[in-house]
Amino acid sequence: MVFYLMVFFGMMFDHRLILLATPRQIGVLDWRPGQMHWLGEFAASEAGLAAFHQMLVKRAQLPVLLVVDTVDEDYRSEILPHVQGRARDELLARKLKQVFRNARFTGAWRQARETTGRRDDRYLLAALTDAEWLTPWLSVLHRERVPLCGIVPLALAYQYLLARLRVQAPHTLLACRLNNSLRLSYYHNGLLRFSRLIGSDTPTQLPGNAADEIAKTQLYLTGQRILPREARLHVLLLDPSGQLDSAQAPLNADPAFSTRLIDMPSLARALRIPDSFLADTPEIAPLAAIADESVHLNLAPPELLQRHIEFRWRRGLNMAAGIVAATGLTLTAAYWLNAQGLRDQALRIESEVQRGDARHAAIVRNFPLLATRPDQLGQTLALATQLNRSRLDVNALFLPLGQALTAHPDVVVKALTLQDTADGTADITLDARLSDFDGNYRAAMSRIDSLVSRLAATPGIAAVERVTSPVNTASSATLSGKTSGEARPEETRFTLSLQVRL
Repeated sequence: MVFYLMVFFGMMFDHRLILLATPRQIGVLDWRPGQMHWLGEFAASEAGLAAFHQMLVKRAQLPVLLVVDTVDEDYRSEILPHVQGRARDELLARKLKQVFRNARFTGAWRQARETTGRRDDRYLLAALTDAEWLTPWLSVLHRERVPLCGIVPLALAYQYLLARLRVQAPHTLLACRLNNSLRLSYYHNGLLRFSRLIGSDTPTQLPGNAADEIAKTQLYLTGQRILPREARLHVLLLDPSGQLDSAQAPLNADPAFSTRLIDMPSLARALRIPDSFLADTPEIAPLAAIADESVHLNLAPPELLQRHIEFRWRRGLNMAAGIVAATGLTLTAAYWLNAQGLRDQALRIESEVQRGDARHAAIVRNFPLLATRPDQLGQTLALATQLNRSRLDVNALFLPLGQALTAHPDVVVKALTLQDTADGTADITLDARLSDFDGNYRAAMSRIDSLVSRLAATPGIAAVERVTSPVNTASSATLSGKTSGEARPEETRFTLSLQVRL
């Protein structure tokens, strides 16, 4: 579930502007997954810059990918030692400075690794040798704090266009006519190796000139050992105006070439955009192809990418917060549904209990009438149980007590209480006092203890407990009394609790 949430939020946040910059103008494509709008072209003039600035102010929060189409570009293929991390960064920085001198917009793309020898890495190095015309547009982006995610050559965008067209040829040359200029780009196994732009001042629109430029490019690639001599070059002609159609026949007559035309309906189906939209704005084809792809060959210097790094951090935090919120809402909904299920289950159980009570009441109503109520029957059974018990033998209960009291004639009985129990024993409470009390409480307590000991040793008496006595001997009791005056017999009263077996 978390994966699908990440995909959903990624598509929701993946909204960007794709700029196609040339020395004469800049075009803007507002792109998001499944939806795109062509915002128009802005000339390289003060009015065009002002209009571009007004357009950008409304969309300054969107990341921008800048695609550059210019003759001032250079490509080099290099084989470098296989290193990683900081060592590779330092190696590439030295190599780019060595090859392109003081060019500001440079980049390196690790395309493959050799399968033999030291297994070195194969890189494509690229640079914009003259990019002064690009400075005003970058100034507008910098002033509005737009997150620039990269600067890439148009030939790289065409690489993704070939991937959409499912071109499988190992050696492909794409000839594309756009904005009255002819771009020739060579791709080896689908990866960019070389590209050149022939400006509008060259008469490439005349019959045969395009074929001648393609043949010259093939000779150059062979001479630079970029294209093997025995390789057959597969040429793709892409021209919305149809002016490159005349180059197909002379190229197919040469066995070194195999040529085919890319028609607009096939290109629209590959890019999944309407035919009419592509016919009106053919320059969106490479922009739509690279819009949702990662940037492999980035020519932007690190200082121009700083705001995009901050943008990615903010977007990551927003995505994480959105995922946490969505997960919380999902769990809350799950718990709520579970609680509703338990509530429905409790209601069903309560309904079943009520139906059971109703059936029980209906059954009870059909019972025959009884002479007495059920509670009266219970009282009758309890009384019968009590009557069935054997009669209490009072003489047997008082005989042990009488024997003990006979042995202690100084004990005067004040009250005697008998309580029958249901476990085969009887409780007797004896309230008595001592006669002939001379005020000696120690002697009085000794006489009472002697009576208790005799009762405890008498057969038939299960237990003896002294409830009250003339002197409270508990450790927590407070000492009180008089040290003078006449002693009274009532001061020697005590209470004993006896448990006698029946």
